[in-house]
Amino acid sequence: MSAGSFEIRQACYYIGNLEFPVRCELARRRVTAKGKGIEFLRMGSEHMKKAVTGFLLGSLLMAGGAALAAEPADATMEKDAVKETAAKVSQQAVPAEKRKGTMVFVPLDTRPVCKDYTVKTMQAAGWDIVAPPDEMLSSLSHSGDPDKLLDWLEENAKEAVAVVASADSLIYGGLVDSRTHHTDLTVLQSRVERLLSLKKGGAGPDIYMFITIMRSPKRSAAPVEPVYYEQWGPQLFRQGALQDKSELGKLSRKEEKELKALNHEIPRNVIADYYGRRKINMQTTELLLHGIETGVFTNLLIGRDDTSPLSQAHREALHLGSLVNELPKSKIRFFAGADQLGLVLLTQAANRLMFTTPLVYTEYAAGKGGETVPTYEDNTIANSARQHIYASGAFPVRKAKNADFVLAVNTPYNGKTLEASDAKNNGAADKYTKAFARKVQSYLDDGKKVIVADSKYGNGADNALVKELFRRGIAYKLAAYGGWNTSGNSLGFALAQGMESTYFTGNAGRDFLNVRYLDDWAYQANARMDVYKNVIWPNHMPNSGFTPEQQAVAEKAIKESIVKTAEPIMGDAALEYDFKLPWSRMFEVQPVKKKN
Repeated sequence: MSAGSFEIRQACYYIGNLEFPVRCELARRRVTAKGKGIEFLRMGSEHMKKAVTGFLLGSLLMAGGAALAAEPADATMEKDAVKETAAKVSQQAVPAEKRKGTMVFVPLDTRPVCKDYTVKTMQAAGWDIVAPPDEMLSSLSHSGDPDKLLDWLEENAKEAVAVVASADSLIYGGLVDSRTHHTDLTVLQSRVERLLSLKKGGAGPDIYMFITIMRSPKRSAAPVEPVYYEQWGPQLFRQGALQDKSELGKLSRKEEKELKALNHEIPRNVIADYYGRRKINMQTTELLLHGIETGVFTNLLIGRDDTSPLSQAHREALHLGSLVNELPKSKIRFFAGADQLGLVLLTQAANRLMFTTPLVYTEYAAGKGGETVPTYEDNTIANSARQHIYASGAFPVRKAKNADFVLAVNTPYNGKTLEASDAKNNGAADKYTKAFARKVQSYLDDGKKVIVADSKYGNGADNALVKELFRRGIAYKLAAYGGWNTSGNSLGFALAQGMESTYFTGNAGRDFLNVRYLDDWAYQANARMDVYKNVIWPNHMPNSGFTPEQQAVAEKAIKESIVKTAEPIMGDAALEYDFKLPWSRMFEVQPVKKKN
């Protein structure tokens, strides 16, 4: 097989679910003829563009504008056919309309990263996004209503070109509800059955679903965990870690004694509630896999919410992974993170509807680089990046010159991710940070679209990197930037937003970057701890569940601290925004641009 033929097969693999070595079965698509054009974007090289465009359009014409399919063929015959068809139809694609169609989106909850930022990104890229009213979704003040959400989805999906939905919302009510519910398994199963019946008779839009494995935090408390977690959370985490290690055959005698002691120490009712809910959730997720087996779901993402290499969540992931591995990898992905999954899947849906497969090259900072296992995750960042690239409807390439996008991942030299509030995040750029920023600049100078995933620290940006990006004058030249919460959150959201940035108009790209710099850098890495030290702790205020008076005090202090942090680096940008605490807690802030 020639190199050219292999590249064509690589490209077709993701667009059309190619089963190596010769079968290329293109995903079924509903193609309408209501004046909507299909824009075929470039594939990283002219050769690939013609080959893949020709392959897709040729198949389209042969299928009479309905279902797409390709019969098995000899490798040489396939290559010749692709070349011949490409020459005939490569110029037949017509520009897409300004508005590309309507996608129905059910988010994880009402947090800005899950809903507002995601919806605004897709709208800026030319899509109409229909989402449920906030009163149906999980929020600060109430749980989500899965039955009403299911009714809403069944009604609104009819006119959509694609559906992207959180199964956690549709089954439990939302992410927090999935950790705290007391719903009977039969009720949960009935909701899954409704999801599996969304395409009765094969009709309807493509359905993209995402769900999470219940997290295993070392510490947490109500209302985002069961009420007992504040007292027993550390012991439950340790118990799960030791059980995981035991099943891997690595438990020492000392650890065996520790596990036995924990089994006796933790109250039986706590153990029954905690592990009972986890078991029910796993059974529910396993049932959801039938959506892939039956073809109801075009794609399913399973996110591993806050976890670690040894934990109960990792233990469950190993079990679920054995089931996932039996299903087509092109239809199901399984990786760390939760909050980014909605935008990642919307981007995949958009890429499929536009018949585009962006090519992505990944560049890591010096040191451990891609072998880093970030805090709150249980696998390497290289694995996470690769899985996110596939999940967003793109394809990884080995050479930057062939890429449409460069994903530049900022990692700690020693592979250990500290918290952004750590004293070592002092803003002084070492030689590795400077080299990374210089590499980003060189890609920009070469005309590449660069996406920066800032994963050096957890829960906030790398002060030195952000300052270096602004010092070099390249901060607003990026396609996207992310440095919030976990590494997977930052990487996945930035990757997807960066891909959509191709279609942004006006100041949309700059506005999205401002939100990330003000949130991830100015707030998470700086102002949050400043306000804790100078306002929250001295006044004995909680870090969540503020009264209206407390929230007003906190928001005023946050704005002052963000402006003080950002103004020397970003100029007057921070003055254009107000800063709200959407869930009445210090964990996340929402920069809201003032109306002129």
